Formats: sequence, structure tokens, C-alpha cells
Amino acid sequence: AVGFSHLDSGALYRAITAVALDEASSAGLDNPLALPPDSVLRAAEDRGLMLQPDGATFAAYLDGEPAEARIRSASVTAHVSAVSAVPVVREWVNARLRELARAGVGVVVDGRAIGTVVFPDADLKVFLTATPEARARRRLEQRGQAVDPAELGRETERLAAQIPQRDVDAAD
Repeated sequence: AVGFSHLDSGALYRAITAVALDEASSAGLDNPLALPPDSVLRAAEDRGLMLQPDGATFAAYLDGEPAEARIRSASVTAHVSAVSAVPVVREWVNARLRELARAGVGVVVDGRAIGTVVFPDADLKVFLTATPEARARRRLEQRGQAVDPAELGRETERLAAQIPQRDVDAAD
């Protein structure tokens, strides 16, 4: 333990996606992108969306409750890439990440654009990459699923196909 907390940028994107899905459902819509992004961000703030220290990591909270199970759901996973590609959403998340880092807590932040866009002037940057299989295994474990070889293979293929576009989107 080096005294740093893990700050998962993806948790904020996933939490905003959960709010967007809730708001879309309330409006009778299937597509969370049909709503104005500013209204979704206002709803997220009204519902107290935040990352709070939770041991060695920051956990997403929504409506005053831990939101980990909700933000790792299949419906959020299916929509998070599209929601996170919205520029105003990216700006909102980046601003929150910067606020947390400025609060004086030592953090290790992960995400595709952390060292280039969010914290371009960070004192220390360590760039790590993972194979599609490692990413798939981590994603399945985050969902609480058993990592059986057949499911790992399908998830690895799916992620490998998505990685090039996700990395391009993160640079925008």
C-alpha cells in the first residue's frame, strides 16, 4: 500500500449513463441520447452523484447510496460508450476528476485520456496497457460473473473489436 486511492473515471461515466437511462425511462424513451445532455447532468447533480472515498478506492454514490451494482449493469454497459462520447459529459466528468485530485488526496486515476486530456501536466504519468483478454477478465469480474472460458473468449473478442474505436473516441 502506497497511500494512494484508486479513482476510476469510468465509474463517473457509468453513473451518468445510469442517470440518463433513468431519465429516459421516466420520459418514455428507450435511448438515453434522446435527452439533452445538460438535463441529464442536472439530474445527476440533483441526485447527488459523486465519488466518495471507500477504502482504497472511490465509489460512485447516487441518491446517497453506493451505486456500484447499478453502474455495472448490462443496460449501463450497453450505453456507456455512447453517453461518454458526448463532449459536455466528458467535460463534466473531467472537471469532477480534477476537483478530486486537487483536494489533496493522493490518487491513481485510470482511463484512456487521463494523461493526455484530463491531467496533461501531471507530475507523474504511468501508461499501462492490457491485453483484450485481461480487459475482458476484469470486466467480467466487475460484473460479478464467474470467468468461464467460453464467456471469457466471447468477451475478449467483443472487447478486441471495440478497443480501436474506444481509444479514438477517448482522444477526441
